[in-house]
Amino acid sequence: MRKLLVGVCLIIAFAFTGCASNAIAYVYDPEIPEDQMSFLWVPNYVLVKQFGDKTVHWSGSGMSPSKVGVPSGEHTFIYETAENFSGVNHVKDKSFTKNFEIGKGYQLINRNGEIVLLDL
Repeated sequence: MRKLLVGVCLIIAFAFTGCASNAIAYVYDPEIPEDQMSFLWVPNYVLVKQFGDKTVHWSGSGMSPSKVGVPSGEHTFIYETAENFSGVNHVKDKSFTKNFEIGKGYQLINRNGEIVLLDL
């Protein structure tokens, strides 16, 4: 029960930390108006290497996730995790496919050693 409570607190803390910053660190396509974007928060232990057909280099900075402006619609992105981040199983070239909704936020987090994508 104690581990569950700590896990829930960590998820909430990451969510609030990511949402606290309104500054967009990266933008996939500067031609898309901000009010037509979706948003992806990427922690410092994850490196997004590809989004759609475009090579990118998105990662969090310090203890805060980076906010990335991405286009809405269904997109596949590829990421890897830091080798030495405690508690996260190292993965290379893992992919997620997600239908990103306009104005909605999503966050990559560590849940029990696996990276998951949460809707915010």
